Amino acid sequence: MDGTTAEDVLVAFARTPGDVAAARRVARQFADLDAGERSALLWSEDPGARLVAVVLLVQAMRARPDAELTDEYLAAAKSERFDDTTLVDLVAEELVGAPLVGGSTGPLFALVKSDVAMVRRIAVVATLAFAKQGDAEVPLGIVGRLVRERSDTVQSALGWILRETGKRASEPALVAFLERQGRFLTPAARATATEHLPPAERDRLRA
Repeated sequence: MDGTTAEDVLVAFARTPGDVAAARRVARQFADLDAGERSALLWSEDPGARLVAVVLLVQAMRARPDAELTDEYLAAAKSERFDDTTLVDLVAEELVGAPLVGGSTGPLFALVKSDVAMVRRIAVVATLAFAKQGDAEVPLGIVGRLVRERSDTVQSALGWILRETGKRASEPALVAFLERQGRFLTPAARATATEHLPPAERDRLRA
């Protein structure tokens, strides 16, 4: 979209309710936005700008997978530009996890060591890509490294990803994990992780 600027995108988004659905609509409207203008949105102080930017990154990744899109996203996260978990939960699977399926998971485990809680959340949420392929090993490996974390930014993601791993990859592997390490989860995360299990099993693992 020649001549279109980040400011044009912001003006369009300001006319919407400002939610995720609106961000997706605006991102589709400005799908051809120049990469430099997209970067301006990503690094903006405006929360709406950042939301549209991460959706634009996913759109670009779907159109033409490119490791530079992942790098652009992670650079902003590591610089603590994200203060809303939506910016992780909406896109980490596609931008960070999916490109690693079938290859080295080293980059994912490296993110676990970040001193930025939102980057650690990215590592957790990205493993959805593996769980959806029936792989419980990678999600449980990442969760296992973070299970003692006290930050709610991370703990809330752990519960969610454990639940999805049990539903989509392996319920026995989830149960075995919770028997070994479930006590380290916060009560809320443990409740989320077990909510799809049979009542007796759920009650036992929450005790």
